[in-house]
Amino acid sequence: MRTATKTAQIGENVHVLAMPYPRLAALQTTIKITRQKTMRVIIISDSREYMGQIRRMVAGLMIHAEVTEYDPEDQGQPGPEFDWSVYDLLMIQDRLRGSERGLAWLAVFNLYAKMPPAIMIAEKVDTFISEKITEMPSTEQILREDLNEESLSNLLDKLEVTQGTRSAARTLANMAFKNDTEIVRRLSGGDPEHESDEYKFVRLIGQGAQSRVYLAERHDDQQTLVLKVLDLDAIDDVSAVQRFAREAELIASIDSPYVIKFFDHGFTPTYGYIAVEFFTRGDLKERIEHGIEASTAALYALNIAYGLEAIHNLGIIHRDLKPGNIMFRSDDSIALADFGISKHLDDSWNLTKTGAVIGTLSYLSPEQGLGKKIDERADIYALGMVLFEMLTGKKAFHATTPGALVYQHLYADVPLLPDEHSRYQLIIAKTLAKDPEDRFRNAAELIAALQRVVS
Repeated sequence: MRTATKTAQIGENVHVLAMPYPRLAALQTTIKITRQKTMRVIIISDSREYMGQIRRMVAGLMIHAEVTEYDPEDQGQPGPEFDWSVYDLLMIQDRLRGSERGLAWLAVFNLYAKMPPAIMIAEKVDTFISEKITEMPSTEQILREDLNEESLSNLLDKLEVTQGTRSAARTLANMAFKNDTEIVRRLSGGDPEHESDEYKFVRLIGQGAQSRVYLAERHDDQQTLVLKVLDLDAIDDVSAVQRFAREAELIASIDSPYVIKFFDHGFTPTYGYIAVEFFTRGDLKERIEHGIEASTAALYALNIAYGLEAIHNLGIIHRDLKPGNIMFRSDDSIALADFGISKHLDDSWNLTKTGAVIGTLSYLSPEQGLGKKIDERADIYALGMVLFEMLTGKKAFHATTPGALVYQHLYADVPLLPDEHSRYQLIIAKTLAKDPEDRFRNAAELIAALQRVVS
C-alpha cells in the first residue's frame, strides 16, 4: 500500500495519516459545496435483501440520505419511547414476522407519536388496507412489484417530502463520485495529475450521513472490491472516527480465509477510506430466509467457528456476530465481516466501557445484556443463536420490546430443537449456556464438537 508518512493524532492511541498534498484545501471546499440537509429514511422489513433494494432506490434519488434498516425480528416492534422525530420518511412492508402486519404497526405508532410521512409496501391489492391507509395522515400505499425509483419519486412528491436535494440527485451523485475518486487516489498515494488511479470506481452501492460505499476495481489485478469513504468533518463524535480507524486496523491484522479480506486504507484528519473484498453471493440472512438443510447449517457453523478461532487467536472479539455479518464469496466460501464494534481483549483503545450494551439483541450473550466484561465466549453464544436459526428458520427468542428480549437471554431456558435435529441439541445447549463458564471454552473446542456432527 502506498501511503503518506506524516500522521495526525485524533484520539488516544489512534493515529491517522495526514495528507501531504497542497491542493487539499481546494478539495475540501469542493466537498463542502455539495453538503445539504440530510434526508433520514427508516425502512422496516424482515428481509435484509429487500431493504438493500430500497436503500439503492433511495440512494438513486437522494445523494444526501441516511437510511436506517430496521429488522423487526432483531429489534421487535418500536415502543412508545421510539423517537420518530429524527426521521423524514418511514417505509414499511405490510407483511412482517409471519402473521404480523405492518398496517397494524402503523396504527399503533400513530396512537402515541407524531409520525413522519409513511409509505406502506403491500404484497398484493387489498381493499381493506387501501381504506385504512386513506384514513392515516401523510401515508401512501404501493404494491411491492410497482416500487421503483420513478414511483418512489412520485410518492415523495405526493407526501411533500422535499429536501432540496432530490431534483439534483444525479448531479450531486456524480460530483460525490468524482470527489471520492480524488480522495482515495490521494490517500492511496496516486498521482493526481494522471489517470493511472490505483482504483477504478464503478458505482455507488450504499451511503449514510457521513460515508459512501462504492463498488470498485483495483487496476493492478482487476480485483473487484468495496471502497468505503468517510467524511470525518461531518462527524461530531470523535469516537466514531476512532471506531472507523480501529475497524481498518482490526481487519488489517487478520489473515484468514474465513474472515473478510482487507486490501488498503488511508486516513487524514478530514477523510478516510477503507478497501475490503466484495461478496458476490450475499449473506447468511438471505439464505436463512430461503431455508437451509441441517447438514449445510452444521457445515456453515463449522466455517464460522474457524473464523472466530482466527480472530480470537489475535485477541479480537467480534461482539456482533449475526447472519447479516456472515458473507459468501463466489465459490460459496464463508467469511466473517463487519468489525465496526469489535474490540481487542486488552481493551487498549478503551472506546467502550463496561456497562454499555453493544450488539444485536437477538444474538446478545447474557453477559453483554448485563453490560459486563466479555471474552470470546460471547461470540460462541452468538454462533449458537445463529446455528439455532439456521436449523429452524426462526430465532431462538422473540419479544415485543428490547428489554423483554434481553430478559429471555438472561433467564429463559435453552431452546429445544425439533426432534429431527436432536443430534445438534448438545451443541446448542453448550453454546447457549447462561453462564460463560458452562460454554465451550474457546472456538477450538466448538470446532471439535461441530466436526463430529458434520456429515
